[in-house]
Amino acid sequence: MRLKFEYLFLLLILVTFSCVSNDDAPAEEPLDPDLGKSYFFLEPDKFREYEVYEIRYSAVEISDTLEYQLREEVSDSFVSNGIESRLIRRLTRNTSNDPWSLDSLWTARVEEGMAVSVENNLPLVKMVFPVDTSRRWDRNLLNGRDALTQRYLTFNEPFTQGINTFLRATEIQVSDDNDENPSGLAITFRDERTEVYADSIGLVRKEYRQLKFCSVGPCANQEIVQSGRYYREVLTAHGSLNEEGN
Repeated sequence: MRLKFEYLFLLLILVTFSCVSNDDAPAEEPLDPDLGKSYFFLEPDKFREYEVYEIRYSAVEISDTLEYQLREEVSDSFVSNGIESRLIRRLTRNTSNDPWSLDSLWTARVEEGMAVSVENNLPLVKMVFPVDTSRRWDRNLLNGRDALTQRYLTFNEPFTQGINTFLRATEIQVSDDNDENPSGLAITFRDERTEVYADSIGLVRKEYRQLKFCSVGPCANQEIVQSGRYYREVLTAHGSLNEEGN
């Protein structure tokens, strides 16, 4: 009987402590829903300039190499369906000695926790907020293409490019897809794409490898490119259009 009484007494103590209020315990800080939006920088009258290196493969041992400069200018805003977007003017030139020439007009916006870039009339979900390296999302959510899952590789970490170091950057894996031939001896297709954004700057690096390799004939199983594209875009300058005109 004594053991039974002691058991009941201990049980009563445990129940009592479990009912004690935790009002004095510090509340866990909620994750900022805007976290990362400053990386998808849409401040008006800002510009970014890039060095572009591109190889276009049309057949085995047939390719074109392009090197040029690209400039993006964040321009006027407009409202469509209650959502504000920014016009992005894209200009190109061959060298620094050449004048800029208008290449295309894109738009960009932030809506419902995601950053959307409309590139050649194709809406792409470039980022989602709040940023979390465990998050995954469909880049093609707003268009009719097959789903393409993106993810954050890093966030709010330094990123060094040449002699420049961006103290707060995020790297996004757009795609990491390799296909092998049935024998498994060689890769037949490679789709590796990454984008890097810096806080209060925007895109600072884009690197795409979308290559199809020769899989038949004498060049098979040697990872010789048959078609596709390699594209690299590296930030070289950024600033304010107003300051630039002074």
